[in-house]
Amino acid sequence: MDRASKEKIVSSLNKAFDEANFLIVTQNDGLTVEEMSSLRGSLRESNTSFRVAKNSLAKIAVNDTDAQSLQELFNGPTAIAFSDELSSSPKVIVDFVKTHEKLSIVGGLMDGKLIDADVIKELATLPSMDALRSMIIGVLNAPATKVAGILNRPGGQLAQVLSAKAQQEETA
Repeated sequence: MDRASKEKIVSSLNKAFDEANFLIVTQNDGLTVEEMSSLRGSLRESNTSFRVAKNSLAKIAVNDTDAQSLQELFNGPTAIAFSDELSSSPKVIVDFVKTHEKLSIVGGLMDGKLIDADVIKELATLPSMDALRSMIIGVLNAPATKVAGILNRPGGQLAQVLSAKAQQEETA
């Protein structure tokens, strides 16, 4: 690889490290092309890019970024998942690791702080953003539903009393 190609890769990685809010560093110990393509496709659906990086170039690329603490994780065949939010990329990678032993999670970066594989596994158990939104809407709707039910009860009870009085008068 010539110098110009390396500079282009370092520049591209530096931009990705600088812009991403959430990173997951993995090690690939022999995944096939089909398996990598499958993982990339799954991650792409969650707006996450997954790039294989040469360690020496990745170490240069993280300089002068918030991701500088990741340098110690760049050992062996490294691939990095870049994401703007932590909604579903940990879930996709953790699920993939469960079925493919040749991929392992080394660590990551969340809002400028170094995190380990256990934290990433914990993040994978969190509900998705859509599920959280629906939970919040449910919580917000519950009081309104209860208030409407309470307000309707006196009217319903009044109707029952009037109906019972009308039936009493008919039988009398």
